[in-house]
Amino acid sequence: MPDTTISAAPADTPPPMHPMDPRRGENLTPMFGAFLAWLLDLEPVTRPAITGISIAGQSVLAATTESPFFDAHLGSIDEFERNLRGWGEACGADASTVDGLVARMRRAGR
Repeated sequence: MPDTTISAAPADTPPPMHPMDPRRGENLTPMFGAFLAWLLDLEPVTRPAITGISIAGQSVLAATTESPFFDAHLGSIDEFERNLRGWGEACGADASTVDGLVARMRRAGR
């Protein structure tokens, strides 16, 4: 069997992006971009950055780098689920990826 050469990718090649990475979109609201960054465990894309999500009733609340008290109301669970599914479809993410993110959001803070 002949020797084969295996070469590493150049050091300056960025890692592949998650299909739903908020940096892909130009028309995302800062709030939804910050939410996606938190949900996908990405570096923050806004200041203040979201540090945690909590579900209270039908609302999505966030703790941020400015306030750790989950006092930033982001919107309704249904609104965020619609936005996640729409963004996933626009990015070409598979249904299981989107379903997993929706489930993670719904479990937040419980």
